[in-house]
Amino acid sequence: MAGDVDKPKDSVTFYCRDCRERFAGKPDFIESAPLETYHPYLYFKKCPICREDAPQAHWERNLLKAWANSTGPKTDAGKAASAANLEGHPTPEESLRTRFNAMSHGLTANVATYYPARPGKYPECDGCEFKDSICGDEIACLKKMDLFFKHHVAFDTKDPGKLMGLRANTQAAIQAIIDSMILAIAQDGGPRIKEPVWTRNKEGFVELISYFDADTSEIVSLVEHKAHPLLKPLMEFISKNSMSLADMNMTPKVMEEQEALSGFIDNTKPQTATALEDFKQRTEESLDKMRGMIERSQEATKNDAILIEHQESESGG
Repeated sequence: MAGDVDKPKDSVTFYCRDCRERFAGKPDFIESAPLETYHPYLYFKKCPICREDAPQAHWERNLLKAWANSTGPKTDAGKAASAANLEGHPTPEESLRTRFNAMSHGLTANVATYYPARPGKYPECDGCEFKDSICGDEIACLKKMDLFFKHHVAFDTKDPGKLMGLRANTQAAIQAIIDSMILAIAQDGGPRIKEPVWTRNKEGFVELISYFDADTSEIVSLVEHKAHPLLKPLMEFISKNSMSLADMNMTPKVMEEQEALSGFIDNTKPQTATALEDFKQRTEESLDKMRGMIERSQEATKNDAILIEHQESESGG
């Protein structure tokens, strides 16, 4: 098709901007467009839905431009040299990589069919660059397919680092939810809320329970103090995401242990003999813990099967 960019086409794809209908067929009329140097013709056809004149789909126009601007050998000698570059390919490694990609993509496609292409029906559709272009022509949602493919590759290669970008986005969203929950609790008056105490009378009507305050000569309604309903999910978010002070080593005990481990002591304050002795004892305990960690690490290294195999192969070579 790249060689036919200067000739009018018999069939193109159209996109109606009014009703967003996509359809293909023979143009109803063709306009000359000499300024469109990559393809000097504009195509129009009646939309089968709203009967308005629909132009050629913009993504197909972009492909025409890409074909016209594509580079490559033009002469027979250049084409022969380019074909010679393919000799010896694919290599065994390239064949394995191609097979792996095909298998991974096949798995992804099978799972992703749970999310068929439905333009505008998923939350991700807002702002999606595929919604008004190629989405309707696909079997599954392209965004979901990309997500499944990344997970399959990460699990097949046993490399969780390939999911770090997705995890960063998820963690940012969780932090935004936590911030919103804290703000909502503060705006509601704090971690507790007041609810009026009520009952039902004999007729079944709701009545607020109140009493007469002799000191103020006013009728006072009874209220019950309850924990804010957002407190429990907030604490679950914080604990399950390891965002507590203990997880971040910000508790006084952990900070003292870190200071003792680093040999830190505050010289700006007078230190008693008891305080210095306590500091010495904490330092010795921390060093003992570190010594045990080092010994366990060395023992694990000695028993590492992969390291042993590598050392044997090196000594054998």
